[in-house]
Amino acid sequence: DSLTDVSATVHGLQSIFQEQEMTENVHNSDGHGYLATFVGKNGRFAILRMHSHGLVTFDLQCLEGDDVAQVDNLLNALEKKLKALLDGNIQRIKRLPVLIRGSDVDRYWPTADGRLMEYDIDEVVYEKDSAYQNIKILHSRQFGNILILNGDVNLAESDLPYTQAIMGSGKEHYAGKEVLILGGGDGGILHEAVKLKPKMITMLVIDGCRKHMRKTCGNVLDNLKGDCYEVLVQDCVPVLKKFAEQGRTFDYVINDLTAVPISTAPEEDSTWEFLRLILDLSIRVLRPGGKYFTQGNCVNLTDALSEYEKLLGRLSCKVDFSKEVVCVPSYMELWVFYTIWKK
Repeated sequence: DSLTDVSATVHGLQSIFQEQEMTENVHNSDGHGYLATFVGKNGRFAILRMHSHGLVTFDLQCLEGDDVAQVDNLLNALEKKLKALLDGNIQRIKRLPVLIRGSDVDRYWPTADGRLMEYDIDEVVYEKDSAYQNIKILHSRQFGNILILNGDVNLAESDLPYTQAIMGSGKEHYAGKEVLILGGGDGGILHEAVKLKPKMITMLVIDGCRKHMRKTCGNVLDNLKGDCYEVLVQDCVPVLKKFAEQGRTFDYVINDLTAVPISTAPEEDSTWEFLRLILDLSIRVLRPGGKYFTQGNCVNLTDALSEYEKLLGRLSCKVDFSKEVVCVPSYMELWVFYTIWKK
């Protein structure tokens, strides 16, 4: 904890860096412990920091093709030396997995609540900017193809639990009913709904993936019309307004457009207003006794989910709701789904 202890520890570690032919450069830390960088001839770059409150951190950057066994030996030697030098004073020591930056395949994607996840992604299947959004489809050894829209994990071929939850988790009777799907361009909801023999499904999308998510959509997106469904590639807002003006109604409205915003900050106001608009229009085209299904967000985002539930109380017509928490495989987090109906 003292400057003397830090100095002794640094001196004890220097032999390891000298053996690796790494040159030390000590930086001024303005009294906040010890800070040094080390550069090796093979392109290795390391940062050693000893904080005045006792935390010691060591970060090592290596180039692709570096000798993995040699790097491992360096880290093992460093850990062993630290344990010897700080004998009895180490509460915990943790070595984190390797992060790979700048590779052809991006394997790191954040959860909704801001935790970084590393996926077992091994291939970029598809990438394109549509008129509305950036679309990526990446292949995961574990989850199959994953659809990523504007940097957010949207749905993977493994994520049938998501589709089942946003359709009422098997508790609803779709046979002979009229269904409206908003979004759902991965085709999963349409694929599952068709099996339940509804009278007619109308689906409103701006983008769809019929080729690279076949385990999710089957062949339903091969044609925009089927025996019991029609896919309209249009912005849903004007179409919903037209349906409301015409008095057209549905037994089920399934909104798979967007999750509840992760933030309640003012800069998210436009998204919240969009949600309210879609809710109001959807409830207007919902038949008496009908149900509106939608996703919420990660169960940890309690403030945002609470704001959404308050929003339900400010609609043009009174509604009630229930919610369900489901584990969506590729999200690697628990997800909230809502069922909403007119009072």
